[in-house]
Amino acid sequence: MADKQEVRFVDNVDFDRRDAKSGTIAIVSIVSILVLIGLVVGVDYLFTVTFEQVEHEQFSAVASKELIAIHEREDEQLHKYGYINKEKGIVRLPVERALRLVEEEAKAGKIGWNTKAYPAKVELPGGAAAMTWKPDGTGTAAPVAEVPQSGSPAKKNAIAQKQ
Repeated sequence: MADKQEVRFVDNVDFDRRDAKSGTIAIVSIVSILVLIGLVVGVDYLFTVTFEQVEHEQFSAVASKELIAIHEREDEQLHKYGYINKEKGIVRLPVERALRLVEEEAKAGKIGWNTKAYPAKVELPGGAAAMTWKPDGTGTAAPVAEVPQSGSPAKKNAIAQKQ
């Protein structure tokens, strides 16, 4: 057997002879983590509340007088009766009433507009830009270049030149 060494204690030098208190370490760690989580949640909450408050003040606060006037005018035009042209007898109906009338006409089979399918009109080259407009809002189409037909001599010449 190996000889046991003798342990000597030096005066004025000592060490802690107690075991670590794992329960205390666990409690301090858990409390520290909870405080950290509380701070993160608190800062996030304050940021969110402040952001929503600023957003409410900037975007949802009292509407301008112009916007209120526009909404009132739109509501009046959508939900009240009125004249569009009194001499011609053209009136404005509330939207709800107009929808009910259209529904009744459709059920009775008295639809007053074209519901039949028809071929689309060929658009002129250049669209609206190719029109010559008059001050009264009417226009005439600009002259259209001749488009060669499938069997035309011009097309045959073009095909022959490519070959």
